[in-house]
Amino acid sequence: MDRIILAFASEKAHAQITRVLGSGGLAPSISCFSGAEAIRAAQKLGGAVVICGFRLRDMTAEMLAADLTGIAPVLVISSPGNLELCGDRNLIKLAVPSSRAEFFASLDLARGILTGGAPASRSHARRSAEEERLIRRAKAVLMEVNLMSEAEAHRFLQKYSMDTGLRLAETARLILERYTG
Repeated sequence: MDRIILAFASEKAHAQITRVLGSGGLAPSISCFSGAEAIRAAQKLGGAVVICGFRLRDMTAEMLAADLTGIAPVLVISSPGNLELCGDRNLIKLAVPSSRAEFFASLDLARGILTGGAPASRSHARRSAEEERLIRRAKAVLMEVNLMSEAEAHRFLQKYSMDTGLRLAETARLILERYTG
């Protein structure tokens, strides 16, 4: 069962994201309007993916993500300007407007992190041939499943690598694990 918590200040945003989730056969486990509610819900569920807007009724997405580190990854959906104000710790950022494919790819990445994605590590060494193969395979999967061009798939991998603090090869590995099991 997918554990998804929606945390938006407005009911309109809740309804929009609930519809998008429903189009992918998913439903939120819990809907909240404040960060405190989302934190309690994530703790009660024993972890979840939290989808939220930039500002909740009592805190920002960045504050929520900091409080949920180790419990729940946070997918924040907002304007590019607001997302620039957010740090990268425990946050996956999705700028609006975005496509349905980008939304579900972002959600899949968050779900992969929740279920034990690779830990962040910073190595400045050049990529090995195996890492290059992983990246090419992940791009191919994204292109096939989400109908992305090669440039879009590469940009997606780069963006989520930066947003999660994972190396590009680790992000590619998460994508492959998520889509090819």
